[in-house]
Amino acid sequence: MRASIVVVLSLVLSYGFSQNRKNDLVTGSFSNAPLELIFDSLSAQTNYFFSYNSDLLPKGSLYSISAENTPIDQFLARLLLGTGLQYSFFKDQIILNYKPVERVVKKKNLFSISGTVYNEDGEALNNVNVFLDGTTIGVSSDIDGNYKLESIPPGFYDIVFSHVGYKNAIYQISENSGGARIQSHQMELDLGQLEEVEVISNRIDRRGTGWQQYYTVFNEELLGISQHAKKCVIENPEALNFSYDEDSKSLRAFSQYPLQIRNDALGYRVSYFLESFKKDESDLRFRGNIRFRNLKPLSRSEKREWQKNRRISYYGSFNHFKRSLLNGELKKEGFRIFEVKNLENFKIKKENELEASDIIVFKGDHYRLDFKNFLAIEYRKEKESMDFLLNSESVGIIYSNLLTSDGHLRKEPGRQISIIKLLKSSVRLDLSGEVLDRFGLTTYGYWAWERTADLVPVNYDPKIDNL
Repeated sequence: MRASIVVVLSLVLSYGFSQNRKNDLVTGSFSNAPLELIFDSLSAQTNYFFSYNSDLLPKGSLYSISAENTPIDQFLARLLLGTGLQYSFFKDQIILNYKPVERVVKKKNLFSISGTVYNEDGEALNNVNVFLDGTTIGVSSDIDGNYKLESIPPGFYDIVFSHVGYKNAIYQISENSGGARIQSHQMELDLGQLEEVEVISNRIDRRGTGWQQYYTVFNEELLGISQHAKKCVIENPEALNFSYDEDSKSLRAFSQYPLQIRNDALGYRVSYFLESFKKDESDLRFRGNIRFRNLKPLSRSEKREWQKNRRISYYGSFNHFKRSLLNGELKKEGFRIFEVKNLENFKIKKENELEASDIIVFKGDHYRLDFKNFLAIEYRKEKESMDFLLNSESVGIIYSNLLTSDGHLRKEPGRQISIIKLLKSSVRLDLSGEVLDRFGLTTYGYWAWERTADLVPVNYDPKIDNL
């Protein structure tokens, strides 16, 4: 439990009789105070009256906030961030209620992107993959090099242009007001890709046993080893080349063509445009752009199975966490967050529990994720998979004290635990929750164990999953 409530300084409101009183300035500081006390202090010292149902307020939560000559609407926006509450002004009242649970996207707010793709000679290129990274939104350019992406919800996206023999290109697109956008692109030839593979180190001959050995490693690292991964297959493994450096004990993988992954657990065909893959004795890093396509179910039972597995993959995932965080629904959705100072003798302590407002700040056109040390995320609505618990590499950080000398884990499935560490002082998220700072954070635990086989598109919505 946190220490007893301490209210520091006084709260002073510069009050005027203007029609726009939400700009009145507030100066004051609270430490570990409940919302009721903060509201009462505001009401007692100002001409504002708070109107709300006490059942709306988070039970047992304490808040720390300070301000100096800050407009009261900004003060309230900071205070209520992560609570799931919103406020409105009516005469001398400040009315509190829940934010809408679902963000309804009106058709007029949807937008489209269209353009033409051509080569360095200005000639149209057909069959160029044009897609929004990590989504189901994508097309191929036609014979005239034209393409059009339609019905795109507001948000931040990476639009990817990819064609065999040409360098991939990525543009950042952000749109909140709907309408149509034009994004044309000139593809640049990529003549040196194979030569670069040769220079790094000796490539592995696909006819030898070494290639199959390294492919097995790559397949497990990219797809994972979950139950869903067992129903995934890379349909064009011949597109892959490997190199191995004996000195650094590092394995690299390369592919000129997008890897075609059939996921019969979730009902997706995934085109994975591999940018880089490197695994050594202590580190694994891979990245790529992903385009999802829905497979067609052969029966109603298969459709229901896919929908069920997609929900399992989504709930408790990093994407689910980010949406819950921005919607102020962490606890409602089953998440708890805790500060952890280091990963040695890892342990979650109740007194280190945090609120959403402790780790995220709204900056007008984006959010900023900011915390010290490590952030442990506990998901309470689904237990750990036995496949996860049997993987000593995944559980070694958070359950090292429960491992036997031969690497076996003495533990029954419990709450899913993931860990985030920021690789920068803070990390930006767009208004839909996508991470804007590439390689700005790293994960451990459950989220690090789940791989491509357990991914659903970033535009996936479990409430309207239309196959």
